[in-house]
Amino acid sequence: MRLVALARAQMQDIVRNPMVLFFLACMPMMGAVMKATMPTSAHSFLATTLFVMTAYFAGWTIPSFTLAEEKEKRQLEALFLTPVRPWQVVLVKGGIGLVGSVGLGLLMFPILGESPQHPLLWLASYTVLTLFAVGIGTLVGLLVKDMRSLGVGGTPVVLVFIFASTLPWALMQPGVWAVMAWLPTRPAVELIAAGVTGEAVPVARNLLVMLAYVVLLWLLNARLIRRLSFAGR
Repeated sequence: MRLVALARAQMQDIVRNPMVLFFLACMPMMGAVMKATMPTSAHSFLATTLFVMTAYFAGWTIPSFTLAEEKEKRQLEALFLTPVRPWQVVLVKGGIGLVGSVGLGLLMFPILGESPQHPLLWLASYTVLTLFAVGIGTLVGLLVKDMRSLGVGGTPVVLVFIFASTLPWALMQPGVWAVMAWLPTRPAVELIAAGVTGEAVPVARNLLVMLAYVVLLWLLNARLIRRLSFAGR
């Protein structure tokens, strides 16, 4: 019951936060505009790119913006004076980020007029990428002090990941291409492309690479949450 009440309160904060709503609304609008202006032959590439961007925008925005805002208004400190524990706060924020991102990703299909060739692969890869994005958002939200520091230090982080994931790799040197196979950039895009278009990619390797980064991120977040727990006592 405590987690349900916390989730309800967090949802109210999200709805009242204009920046979060703006970021979440960007992707459907961008998808509709790009579908109307891009040639049909580019729709598959467009869909893959927009799914990657949607996972990052939705996944990182919810935990990072809400944590930064609560720190700025000292709501987080007040929350820790209640029986609610820091890990529960982060769990709820991460869960809302995951559900919101996957829901927004599914909404993009009718907007783009596309359907996945391998729905389960798309869902698995999109979920893993969202867990990575939520992990980044949580990490940034735990580290920054307020909304200003989030804008200065946090937003550029996710923009770097988005750009590195969606840049035209064909124009890169072979060495860079090979290195990107072991970063959380190329594997995520290849997996989502495989789910959307049926393109043949090394699914197992890419999933393992992404899962390794997800685990690393959340272990780091767990350590920061533990520190937060001691600070709140």
